[in-house]
Amino acid sequence: MRTLLSLLALLGTPSLADLTVTGLPSCPCVEWANLDNYRVGDVVRYKPKGQRGTGYDYPLNYGNLECKAHDLGLPPFCDGNAAPAWCAQKWCYVDKNACSNAVPYRSKLFENSDAYYSYQTCGESNEFSQWNSGSSGSTSSQVTELLDVVQGYLWSTRNRVETEYSNLRQSDGCEFANQCPCLECSQQSSLWNRKTDFGNVGVNAKDASFQCLSRPVTQSYMNVAAKEGSPYERVGYIYFSDHESGSYLGWPAVEWCPAASYDPRLRPWYSSGSTGPKDVVIVIDVSGSMQASGRSTKAKQAANDLINTLEWKDFADIILFNGGIVAEYAPQGLVSMTDSERKNMQAWLNNHNWESGGTNFKVALNAAFSVISKSVSSGSTSMCQKAILFLTDGEADFSESDFSSTRAQAEQHSVAIFTYALGSGADTTITKRLACENKGIFYQLADGVDLSKVMSRYYEYFASGVEICTPSFTHYKDSVTGAELWPSCLPAYDASSGVRGLLGVSCFDLNVMVDPETLKSESYWDDFVCKVSDLTKQCRQLDLNDCTLERLRRAVGPESTCSTGSTDSTSNATCPCADPACQDNEDWLDEKGYFCDTWVGDDCSGAMESWGYTAGGQQDILVQCKRSCGVCPQISPCPTEGPCQSTPTKISSSACRHTRTNKVTNNLIISRTSEANAGGARHGHLGPEVLFSVLLIQQVIWRG
Repeated sequence: MRTLLSLLALLGTPSLADLTVTGLPSCPCVEWANLDNYRVGDVVRYKPKGQRGTGYDYPLNYGNLECKAHDLGLPPFCDGNAAPAWCAQKWCYVDKNACSNAVPYRSKLFENSDAYYSYQTCGESNEFSQWNSGSSGSTSSQVTELLDVVQGYLWSTRNRVETEYSNLRQSDGCEFANQCPCLECSQQSSLWNRKTDFGNVGVNAKDASFQCLSRPVTQSYMNVAAKEGSPYERVGYIYFSDHESGSYLGWPAVEWCPAASYDPRLRPWYSSGSTGPKDVVIVIDVSGSMQASGRSTKAKQAANDLINTLEWKDFADIILFNGGIVAEYAPQGLVSMTDSERKNMQAWLNNHNWESGGTNFKVALNAAFSVISKSVSSGSTSMCQKAILFLTDGEADFSESDFSSTRAQAEQHSVAIFTYALGSGADTTITKRLACENKGIFYQLADGVDLSKVMSRYYEYFASGVEICTPSFTHYKDSVTGAELWPSCLPAYDASSGVRGLLGVSCFDLNVMVDPETLKSESYWDDFVCKVSDLTKQCRQLDLNDCTLERLRRAVGPESTCSTGSTDSTSNATCPCADPACQDNEDWLDEKGYFCDTWVGDDCSGAMESWGYTAGGQQDILVQCKRSCGVCPQISPCPTEGPCQSTPTKISSSACRHTRTNKVTNNLIISRTSEANAGGARHGHLGPEVLFSVLLIQQVIWRG
């Protein structure tokens, strides 16, 4: 076991003897020079610009002259049960020009204050160092302590976004640090390959409302960074993107000017953070008419962007059709969207002829259902939600029996069909009916539309029907530095309209707290990887009834609604929803050894007939797995607070799934030798790999 003294020595930080209540001699606590500008009577007042009300009152000695947990119990961040870890830590204001052994961070609470603060000068090390120094084993309970800290940081930001969003959007604008150009950035460390400002948060705002939303969010990020970050030692970000505009903010501020086509909502961390695992089959018309108006070029780009929204927990295939099937990437079964599989699929996509032949809807849809059926039988599936994305610019025969067959197959496998009619010559009658009859959404698109943006936002459907309360994890390579990043992400929601809409996604790179190489060398690495995979691979039951689904369609446009008659019966209705108090027993195993979430999309009342369960076993499933079985009672009006309560539930310390049942396999998604050498990667079979880390998929074996 490491002692705190030996750890401090190892990290090169000052010894405990140097620490006093007034901070390090090399970075002493100071009095905030601009205090009087924010003094109201005998308090200091913090009021985010654009917020209604008087603001938040702090004591006059807030942050001044001594190391103290100044934020403990104070609003808006530290007065609730879900207060993040930094609330209980000591800090003080410092002179940014007089700190040689600590990184000063700029306070974002008070506009134009130019106040800087530090936890390091008060002897506070980050949570990983504190946790690791006391960790003597590799039990699941120890690993979850660290993950609970990460979850707490994400919850505090999500709560702040959801609380402030409606107020701040009505502001007339706020000051913020733009990342392009970043006027206060300088070349501080060669690790970052860009000019940076570690004491600030940078913003790429695409509308004025986001500028004010950024202020309360950035203060939360700054406190996490000040407590956890070591930016001179490792690259890692804390960031948020809003869903309405694609605006972005993140720590640290980096002089980064992305291309105009860059949209964080199309990045895997965003879609992965906002939805659960899913199966997606992309079906695209490549008939001769796709030559018109550059449709084939736009469709190819849209398909590439769609693939970029899929992550390792997702399974996918892509089918190109005209009068028949031109090509299919994975006809034997859906493939897990690892980094290498994504690159292989995109290369395959770009090597095919996109402009030949006629159009046959039936053969294309049958091919999509065929690959889904094969994947279900073989277990090459997320075992969660399934979608077919069907794009055409043409017309084709489709009989009543074809509609009936499609409905039967979609219902059997719980598939939602999204249809996209591109251009003036595209069929809208058949494509709209396909979406309306199969829990999907129809899009009528002009040739000038941004096809990538429209098609890639299919995941809004999945984000609207579920509230995710625990973080999802992924990995990607940073475009600025080339570093391998491991973000944990959590979505924020808006329920004010009656539909739980997505506000955006917030992420915390584990790299901020610890280098993944360090984690990999520890005895608890396997437990850590296993627990991260359990959290991320959990299926989420969609709560989308006819009312809420019709609202989603109406948000696309009147041409997408499916209600019959001259008046939309749901236009002014308050949609019911599944009772948030009705949840699964997540640690329970059914009589065949499956967890509740594997029943998402299945008919639990058919467990006896379809899967050979006993009558008692079937009844147990319906009692223990109400959420996943879709049998929770519907209540109206739907409460504004969803299943995620004000305090995060502690991450389960139960043993990982693969140690509790033989119905779970352990597939390595990134392992120690190069995926480039993987045999059979075309079909999702991974060979030896050289990348630095291991990520474990808990892929459930199909009951059949």
